[in-house]
Amino acid sequence: MPSEVELTIGRVRNARNLDGSTFADLYAKLMTGARMADAEYIDILRFGIFMSRAQDPHVQRLGYRIFLQYAELTGDYEPLREIAQSRDLIPLVVAIERLHPSLADESSLSETLFAAHATNFEEQAGAQPIHRTRGQMELREFNARESAAIVVAPTSYGKSEMLIDKVAADLRRRTCVLVPSRALIAQTRASIVADYRVRASRVRVITHPDAFNNDERFIAILTQERLQRLLIENPALSIDQLLVDEAHNLLAGDTRGVDLSQAILIARSRSARMAITYYTPFIGAPGNLHHIGGADQATHAKTVNEHVKVEHYVIAPPGERHRLYDQFLNETFELENETPKDEIDAVLEAAGHRTLVYVNRPRDAQELAAQLATRRPTDSLSPRAARAIAAIGDLIDPRYALIDAIKHGVMFHHGQVPDSLRLYIEELFREDDSADARFLVTTSTLLEGVNTPADCLVMMTAAKGRANLSRSAFRNLVGRVGRFRELFSPKRHDLALLQPRIYLIPSSYSRKNWNVDSFLQKSANISAPIDDVVNNPLLEHAEDVSDRHTALEYLENIEPGVTTVVGARIATTEVGRLCFRHGVHDFDIFGAESLLQERLDARATDAPIDDVASLLDAIVDVFLDGVELNDAGELERIRDTAGARNFYAMFLDWRSRNEPFKRMIAHFVRYWANLTDEYVYVGQRWGEVQYGEGFRKLFVQMKSKTRAELVNLAVVKIKEEQDFVDFRLLKYVEVLFSLGRVSESMYFRIKYGTSDSYLICLLRNGFSPELARLTQGEYEDLVIVDVAENRVTVLPELPEAMTRDNRNDILSYEAKTLVNTGPDLDSYL
Repeated sequence: MPSEVELTIGRVRNARNLDGSTFADLYAKLMTGARMADAEYIDILRFGIFMSRAQDPHVQRLGYRIFLQYAELTGDYEPLREIAQSRDLIPLVVAIERLHPSLADESSLSETLFAAHATNFEEQAGAQPIHRTRGQMELREFNARESAAIVVAPTSYGKSEMLIDKVAADLRRRTCVLVPSRALIAQTRASIVADYRVRASRVRVITHPDAFNNDERFIAILTQERLQRLLIENPALSIDQLLVDEAHNLLAGDTRGVDLSQAILIARSRSARMAITYYTPFIGAPGNLHHIGGADQATHAKTVNEHVKVEHYVIAPPGERHRLYDQFLNETFELENETPKDEIDAVLEAAGHRTLVYVNRPRDAQELAAQLATRRPTDSLSPRAARAIAAIGDLIDPRYALIDAIKHGVMFHHGQVPDSLRLYIEELFREDDSADARFLVTTSTLLEGVNTPADCLVMMTAAKGRANLSRSAFRNLVGRVGRFRELFSPKRHDLALLQPRIYLIPSSYSRKNWNVDSFLQKSANISAPIDDVVNNPLLEHAEDVSDRHTALEYLENIEPGVTTVVGARIATTEVGRLCFRHGVHDFDIFGAESLLQERLDARATDAPIDDVASLLDAIVDVFLDGVELNDAGELERIRDTAGARNFYAMFLDWRSRNEPFKRMIAHFVRYWANLTDEYVYVGQRWGEVQYGEGFRKLFVQMKSKTRAELVNLAVVKIKEEQDFVDFRLLKYVEVLFSLGRVSESMYFRIKYGTSDSYLICLLRNGFSPELARLTQGEYEDLVIVDVAENRVTVLPELPEAMTRDNRNDILSYEAKTLVNTGPDLDSYL
């Protein structure tokens, strides 16, 4: 066995250590695709072998990269196959032998022994076997063995499968899967319910806290807000197993990061034996996920640094030569290709078969998608794309910009796209089998665990919000390209995804001072450490603990006894206690609770509120008036501006009447048309002009807009306002309802858009309002609804019938994701 080589990546990068060596010149030639003599290829492969024996894992990866690049340039995959065999990269060996069968010499003893060895890395899944790498097998074994664990593995490495395996390992207990956003609930639910073990168990899957009905066992798929509410409203409930997806979100010190920690600590306090597993693609030190008080002291961590793909980072400023950034040497090499001067042409030239294009803002995503569409011919639509166009026009509006984009092979994806449509767009991008190129222009919403078949990424900016993507977020984004399932698919006719292309194009969508070289040196450089920024005060290793007492005090008011904090203030009024329990963060609850209670006491004899105008007035008069708000934004406008209050009263009225999305659009457009003001406030995301004394672009000149432009603005504003109601205003509705100050009918209409108990049951079990209405009207016999038990069983015949009846394809797809086994059907038949 060859001995290991003492060679570090630092020594390789130091030019003085390469004196007398031809490595630098040979490597530059190899990476730039320059003509090389056979002797030069032999020499660079020798360097690859030498580096593959290094102790330093970075040098090992550099050696592997040499074999990858050699294979891609020459078509000779034998050296790569040998190195893959030595590292037990079995999926790569199988793929090479499938595409180059002459390399598999089954007659030799060594090949026979290796074939027998490779069966240890094979699992049967339906008709096709699944091959895994050694790292994947070790991680899967660790995941199955450890009940309290931190699993760290690159994006596309199979963490979702491991999470599902953990769910299915014991279906007799109460398991909760925590996902970072509501949009991911449906995707995660569909993946879990598709597992044969889950289906066979007939275990109940719930996605909303109001669907819980003292079930002895269940699988709950929730956001942190929904889990916290589930626990608060059910004081006796304990969770047996908690699985936290995208666990790096815990590090943030924002409200959502702290809320996530609160939910975990409450669940832990209810059951000291609760099993918990954190899943994350990138983290520098797994121990940084540990909560205070020793809550995670029993967790064991495993990080896999096995790499099969190696990205090609191409810096491509418009009008300039391409430059290849090499993450191993931390250098750039000039390439022959030149980027077109026009940035849209630059994107089109860089594109692959399925291309992700990254921008920072939702408005940029829609604008860039439209520009790409105008430069591309109208494709011959696949049946999937044709159905998508019809469905979007029917559910949203025929003038919605996404429709014209799809006609040209382009889609956009951001946080202001309606949730059910976002899920459908992801599915369309995955499943549209057209031979033509497809583009998905996206914001950072794609970082939240979205699976795509992309083979190329074009970054038009490095920004995320007001800062640049962190190193881990950048790696997460890059990992969306060339996923294992696509890379090793039996349908692929090449291994190009082993070196996926990542193009960085400074553009009008990036900051003018974006230094791409500096960004890559910080974010892609393999030797740069992943520095976790731990801002969450409820984590053991928080960098700033000044807010820890406040966070613990807040937690103690949610769940008394969960902390050991000394001197914690406790709310003394009923309204104060409810504000904590419903997650109010807009003001100092301790400082305001006496005033709020006085105001409520003054209304003690009033009848319960039963209209939206009175409800909004009550929220303002009780909670907001004369109260110092923290970064209030829209709440401050509602409090201080009569126009804003009138608008939200109107919007809540539309919502309370269960208006379809299409009709909501018509309401918005009509509302804007009837305004006498030339400039209309729409907020920072969509504002185009300054107005009044402000310096920010918060307004739109509505009179200058076409009907189609108004429709597209209405779509994003409806989603934005729905989110504002759900995440900000509804907390106050919950408090008032808990105090008996809002009628049950009004409460249900604001929360669900209806007071119909049948529809509410469907909504609580994951149905969108549109699918719920359609099901109630025409497909009641294909769902089993138990209103009293909050249970819904969706039969497989529902999506089948909807497809047969040529119903809206978005709703048909949604119905497929909701098909479940539910409770034992025998009890209903």
